[in-house]
Amino acid sequence: MRRLAPLLLGLVIAACSSSATDVDGANPSPPDTRVFDECVDFATRLCRDSQSCCQRAHGGFSLEGCVASFERDVCQPGADAVMAGRATFDESAVDECLAAHAEAHAVCVPTWKQTIALRKRIYAACRVIDGSSEPGRGCSIAATCRRPAGNATVECIKNVCQKIEILEQGAECPFPSGSVSVCDDGLTCDAPGLGATGHCIAAPATGDTCDSSALESTECGLGSYCDAETAACKLAENLGGSGCAQSTECVSFECDRIDDTCAAAPAVLSRETCLGRPPAP
Repeated sequence: MRRLAPLLLGLVIAACSSSATDVDGANPSPPDTRVFDECVDFATRLCRDSQSCCQRAHGGFSLEGCVASFERDVCQPGADAVMAGRATFDESAVDECLAAHAEAHAVCVPTWKQTIALRKRIYAACRVIDGSSEPGRGCSIAATCRRPAGNATVECIKNVCQKIEILEQGAECPFPSGSVSVCDDGLTCDAPGLGATGHCIAAPATGDTCDSSALESTECGLGSYCDAETAACKLAENLGGSGCAQSTECVSFECDRIDDTCAAAPAVLSRETCLGRPPAP
């Protein structure tokens, strides 16, 4: 199984550009830096709160590097999108978004059940920058895409604004691989394989019987697996280390079958965010 995308930051957006001139067009007017400045303040507060998680997950922290990563990947493109009239900025959403991220930082390395809960919280709270293009419309960056209501966000995937959400029982679902919508906790998608779609159905409870002959099966739901020895559903609790025969046994969804070892579960913050991007060679 390809690794599922880690918990998404609520303000992740990419770049576009804009320019401004004064009314008579004779002289360029100075750029409006309010949105950029507000975003940098947001990033500074978020990064300071992330220090403990960064040190726990990645063994270090750089406030300067963290803020710089937000300036580059979030603030500049977001400000450009607002200046171009393709997005809006809602200052009133900042505090609630920071509170949602603080909850994620406190967990730091979540299980799948915690990931679902944190996604719902961040999706609902982090609507600071919102684009004008509805899902299904073309895009070059996520900043210009409109965020859907509810437990959902939006990404620019293959130049199309695509809704990413936590799906309820009965909803149509894609096979869970990559950056896609996923079924809520306690549910599983019955899509038969990559490229296929199915529906969110109730997953067997922990301890219920399952088909142990199908390795990598999502029958028990994401965050659980069918134990080969007992043919019963178990929670995936291996955050990284020895003892796996299939990727579904790992919180990271990555098992090295030669070494029978789970890859380390991803933190809510990447190493690049915590430490800053390394200098170019």
